[in-house]
Amino acid sequence: MITMTSTASLLPGTPLPNLDKQRFTSTHILRWLAAQQNWDKIHFDQQFCQDVARLDAPVINGALKQHLIVQFLTEAMPCAWPWRVDYQFIGPDYVGDKLRVQGVVTGSQVLDGRIFVSVDVEILNTDRGEVTARGKAVVVQNISGVPVLNAIGIAAPDGMGLPLATSPPDAATAEHISRLLGTQIDARESHYSIDLSRLRLFADAVMGLPPKHFDAQAGAASPWGCVVAPPLFPLHGIEALPGALPLSEDPRSQGREGVNEVGRDLAHMFGIDPAGGMNAGNRVAIHSLACAGERIHADSTLVGARRRSGKRGGDMIFFETLNRYSEASGRPLVTERQTVVVRLVGD
Repeated sequence: MITMTSTASLLPGTPLPNLDKQRFTSTHILRWLAAQQNWDKIHFDQQFCQDVARLDAPVINGALKQHLIVQFLTEAMPCAWPWRVDYQFIGPDYVGDKLRVQGVVTGSQVLDGRIFVSVDVEILNTDRGEVTARGKAVVVQNISGVPVLNAIGIAAPDGMGLPLATSPPDAATAEHISRLLGTQIDARESHYSIDLSRLRLFADAVMGLPPKHFDAQAGAASPWGCVVAPPLFPLHGIEALPGALPLSEDPRSQGREGVNEVGRDLAHMFGIDPAGGMNAGNRVAIHSLACAGERIHADSTLVGARRRSGKRGGDMIFFETLNRYSEASGRPLVTERQTVVVRLVGD
């Protein structure tokens, strides 16, 4: 594996070791759905996909693929911190497909004793020979070689920070949506602490995560001194009380009404048929790792909404939310600028 300690390893054009994943069969996806606590039918219900969501077949979760990108970066650069990751899903991967994450160094900058390494990353569907996701990442390494354990207080070089501004209103988007731009639309806090059982299931579902993410002994021996959740775990780590998010019996219901995540179920919030909604991509800044025993807080602000029409998807609304995740006492964990596309299947 590349440790990124040599000058040669930082040269633009240097490829990173591929991350080849085991085929994501329907049983693998069901395990991921349980780990994520996601009941979205577009990932497991063939009839719903064809009759309601206008999809050819169940699709592999975008949320799962974003974890694969971060896993790729941390395996390729084990002493570095996967600080910024931007990615866009440009094509579907169907349940049963085999995926590979690959990337190449595109440059580096030095600031305050740290090297900020830029990487172009993509997900290749090896069955079809088609790239289905593309992104850019920034990985931070200490010049001294000492592992970077968090990004709290790290100053970003110009142009590398996460954009936080609210987009201007879109004339084609309904006024009742546009008037909420720049306002907080959701806030939640977990009722339960992060436990080892959930983390073990999560590691099983992503496949290949190191023991520091689920084993007490390995966590205690790690530089963090505790079991730490995977970097993007906070996006799914809020636990609701039993019965708080009942699933709908409506056959057109997508299942997202039972998912305790912020900034995702926007179709339901704005009175749009939720059957056409899916993850379109994300931009994240990872600040620190959540520890077992901690609770997660999150809030969501609507920062973008634009209506567009595509040849394949028809009329769509692209929602952007700025979601901030922290440990319940305030330590920042992850900030994300999430894009959700809702196809207006009911219009």
